[in-house]
Amino acid sequence: MSTALWQHPLMATLEDGALRPGGLALTQKTYDKLGITAATNILDAGCGNGTTGAFLKQQYGAQVTGLDLSYANTQQTSLRSVPALQGTIDKLPFCDAVFDIVNCDCVLSLSHSLQSAITECSRVLCTGGMLILSDLYRRTDQQQAHRTCHTAPKCVSQKSISAGCASSPLHLNQLFAVLTKAGFTHTCSTDCTKELKELTAKLIFSGIATCCSDSGNPATRHTARYDKSIGYIQIRAVKKG
Repeated sequence: MSTALWQHPLMATLEDGALRPGGLALTQKTYDKLGITAATNILDAGCGNGTTGAFLKQQYGAQVTGLDLSYANTQQTSLRSVPALQGTIDKLPFCDAVFDIVNCDCVLSLSHSLQSAITECSRVLCTGGMLILSDLYRRTDQQQAHRTCHTAPKCVSQKSISAGCASSPLHLNQLFAVLTKAGFTHTCSTDCTKELKELTAKLIFSGIATCCSDSGNPATRHTARYDKSIGYIQIRAVKKG
């Protein structure tokens, strides 16, 4: 029987168990610059197995809450001493203006409504709060990025890079328009495609990708071929007052 790539037990041995390109090293590069304190309240939307949330709590002493569509993932996250709720990013089960940061890795491309997801992130953020998102995107849209920082990349959370996200990569021009409409100021973009290529290579050499399929149909087993039309990007956006 086929297994979804993100559920494969060997995935936990790659990228520090973070289930996304670059692992926790790239998470640290991002958050080291943000001045996180024990008073910082972070929502890890699409927390997966809780690896990232636990790292943010242990490394910076931040207050972290996880959210995931999978009940099993919320249980794993809770076992890492990070409280987690089951729910969707399209309808967050939180009050208004309760978080300083919303961390969102490879979730938007899987959401039913990009606009609803971004609007919900804005709602739960305090004024001046930051949305840190990373996801697959169509590289043909790359020129639409407003202001790009040429810094080290970051970032797969709930699904695999070979399916799910890859079937619906973000279009940057649409994403930036939705961010603006939801009251965000786009501050920085970092391309993560190098890390995406590296993780794809690891999947091939480990033999993981060849035995997995989201559909359960052997005819659609993953081959982890790199699609040059798809890249990975991290975007930081601040909620305006």
